[in-house]
Amino acid sequence: MRKAFPRVAILSTVAALLLAAAVSGQGRQPATPADELLAEVRGLRADVNNAARSQMRAQLLGMRLQLQEQRIGVVARQLTDVQERLRANQQAQTTLATQLKAFPFNSEDREVAEGFGQILAPLKGQLAELERTDQRLKTEEADLQRVLLAEQARWTGFNAQIEELERAAAASR
Repeated sequence: MRKAFPRVAILSTVAALLLAAAVSGQGRQPATPADELLAEVRGLRADVNNAARSQMRAQLLGMRLQLQEQRIGVVARQLTDVQERLRANQQAQTTLATQLKAFPFNSEDREVAEGFGQILAPLKGQLAELERTDQRLKTEEADLQRVLLAEQARWTGFNAQIEELERAAAASR
């Protein structure tokens, strides 16, 4: 039994050494033309995959850029519309205020003063409504300006990514 243990240990050591020599010998074999061709095909395949990914990314960024331009156009039109309504509202406000100033309010006859008050009450109500509309339109204008700036910043980001892709493509050539 004692003799079997050293034999097994020696045989295991020799087998491990032979296996190590065989494995290290496989890595040192000279490359055959088929191996070189296979490596070249793998390299070309990796290049084609990288080019396809870059092209797909560029197409997606281009589509995102177009959508962003459309968003900017929509918000810009909304902003222009609000600004036009604001100008028209302010012009109506100015016209109405001018008309109200034309009426004499300091009549000494109480009946005349009350008569003017009843006549002018709807005009004063309309002026108050125009002032409320003016405030609402100014708030809407400020909101749209903020949205427009945010959309323009997103457009700039997409455009920067496209330029980065262009530089990477130019550098790889």
